[in-house]
Amino acid sequence: MFDVAVAVKAFNGVLEIAGGSFLLLKPGWLGSTADALAASLLTQHPANWFALMIDRWSGGLTADTERFASTYLIAHGVAKLVIAWGLIREKLWAFPTALVVFGLLILYQMYRVAHTHSLTLALLIAIDIVVCYLIWREYGFRRDDIDAGVGIANR
Repeated sequence: MFDVAVAVKAFNGVLEIAGGSFLLLKPGWLGSTADALAASLLTQHPANWFALMIDRWSGGLTADTERFASTYLIAHGVAKLVIAWGLIREKLWAFPTALVVFGLLILYQMYRVAHTHSLTLALLIAIDIVVCYLIWREYGFRRDDIDAGVGIANR
């Protein structure tokens, strides 16, 4: 389970860097695309809850929000890739580093949720908490192995 979570985090890191870079290169694209999608769906089905949700969500997108999203995605993606590399290579420094970095990101995400009330961000927080638990548990296993004399070369 741990290896799968790390691989998913690494792949997600690549997607976050690509998405954040795209938002930097095409400012305003996300809001206008979401508006167009919502308008198209609402003309076909005026009571479409998904279209209404997209319309409400895109109404809150500002240039500041898009800048935050792009910076956040790139920083989070780079951190995920570096940490995932260390975790996959079984480098002991990567475990506490991952917990500190993801813990700080969770705190910042919680700050943003308090101001934006974003359910999407709240879901990302929950996922990050589960991943932190898996990292913490795996770190305990690795330390136990070292204490028992197994895997000393990984220090």
